[in-house]
Amino acid sequence: MSELVLRVYGNATRPNTQGAPQQPPVRFVSGGCVAPTVCTVRQESPSVLVVRPRAPIAPGATARVTIELQGTLQEIDASRTNVLTQGMESMSMLGAGESSGDYGLLATGSGIVSLANFYAVLARRVGNRWERSDGGSVGDLGSDDLANVRAVIDAPAGHVVATSGVTLSSAVTNDRRRTEVAAMVVRDFCVMMGATLQSATRRVGEVEVRSFFLPADRASGERVLDVAAAALEDFERRFGPYPYVDLDVVEAPLVGGAGGVEFPGLVTVASMFYHPSEGGGLTDGLMGMLGMGSVTGAMNQMLPGMLEFVTAHEVAHQYWHGLVGSDSRQHPFVDESLAQWSAGIYLEDRYGAERARRDSDLNVRMNYQFMRMLGHADGAVDRPTAAFDNPMRYAGIVYGKGPYYYNALREAAGDAVFFRAMRRYTDTWRFRTAPPSAFLDALIAESRPNAARFNALARRWLQETHGDEDLGEANLGSLLGGMLGGGNGGTLSPEMQQAIEMLGPMLQQMQHGQGSAGGNGNGAPQRIPPGNGPQRLPSGHGGSPDMNDLQGTLQELMRQMGN
Repeated sequence: MSELVLRVYGNATRPNTQGAPQQPPVRFVSGGCVAPTVCTVRQESPSVLVVRPRAPIAPGATARVTIELQGTLQEIDASRTNVLTQGMESMSMLGAGESSGDYGLLATGSGIVSLANFYAVLARRVGNRWERSDGGSVGDLGSDDLANVRAVIDAPAGHVVATSGVTLSSAVTNDRRRTEVAAMVVRDFCVMMGATLQSATRRVGEVEVRSFFLPADRASGERVLDVAAAALEDFERRFGPYPYVDLDVVEAPLVGGAGGVEFPGLVTVASMFYHPSEGGGLTDGLMGMLGMGSVTGAMNQMLPGMLEFVTAHEVAHQYWHGLVGSDSRQHPFVDESLAQWSAGIYLEDRYGAERARRDSDLNVRMNYQFMRMLGHADGAVDRPTAAFDNPMRYAGIVYGKGPYYYNALREAAGDAVFFRAMRRYTDTWRFRTAPPSAFLDALIAESRPNAARFNALARRWLQETHGDEDLGEANLGSLLGGMLGGGNGGTLSPEMQQAIEMLGPMLQQMQHGQGSAGGNGNGAPQRIPPGNGPQRLPSGHGGSPDMNDLQGTLQELMRQMGN
């Protein structure tokens, strides 16, 4: 091997800031090889480091590379970490062709430090070449390969530290705490810390589940512990044993609309779900103008359910693709759609089918219907992240449509066959990388006479476009009615309906104004959902809203939300 390519995935996305673009957060300082190997290390791009040995590395030989990196954490203002602000941020970027940044994975905010994707790792290897580009930043970044990690963390003595893996030792010297950690057979590694973090603990069999949270968020932190423990217990029963000895769930100052992020043995859940939004100032004024004065209250009422679903989703990632690996760039549905579906199974097992259906409509199906409402086309579920032209389509197809593939297979196979196949799938691909057909293969192995039926369902859900038929067409009134707490199956007050009549065209104008393909993705004009009436704008606006003006208004709104 004549070269090694390393990736620093913390530099693969632009920083998620409100203002001028910043330099990549992680800087390459120096690198080299330990004798007897001689090599050079150079930075080819912000996220690519190339190691060139003087002589090629022979089969079976080893090389030890040392890299020195320095980093700067972005600072996230606390006013951004509530659900209403994050909703507005997401709305202001609806038509973006890229993800909204690194989601605050390498950042500090509200006294919580997040250190993820900060280190150099071997790049993906495709055939005989190293993968130097990710083909865009939509979806998860990372190598997906297993590694053993040993880390020494030097932090202020008062900081509470949570990491992937297990703590080997921890000692304080001269106001500094030195913590040694080992994380074995993991696909990623993360460090979270904070001076004021508190924790609560519960055992699930032989596994210690820990929830870390800010003092003011203790009630939500203890709720997260309850959900994480119950979900882990349910998934162990359904899918098989969890592979590690502990599981940490950590409150994190995530932004960019991210609800949580998964790492082996550790998951983060966004702070916006831990505490209610207060609104105030321009927020209440604008909502009052739209006849939507109850939006903040309604969103706060939804927070417990959203917190529970997100927590269960992230715990499910310990199986997909923590335990059962998959290619998250070429076939992202394999882990994301299955984690969404698994969260629904947890809800069903804990509360019953009706509660699971209702919460899945809000947290899963709505992704697809909101995407369609904004004029994006349906599409194949099984395709690379690079094939999605923006995050809205990615969320709608992979998170919103893909999970129902597993419902269709379950209905066709029956519970006994389906869950035997799920256990076969897990056992077969533990600590390996499963191909996209692996679960289908496991299901066919459990019920070969139904192979043709299962294959037909796989084509329908993964390759074809029947989303509107299978999931229902988007209706803005019922969609927002469900989101904002409208009673009687989404029936809204006349005032709220009038606000929606105005909001629909505004949202669609935002989509066009971002320079995306427009229409529904195939040249057809965008369709205003029926029943929305005339396209009225607030008084003082003449004609269609200008995208720059609308974004400016949203940005001003976000700035004032924390006041």
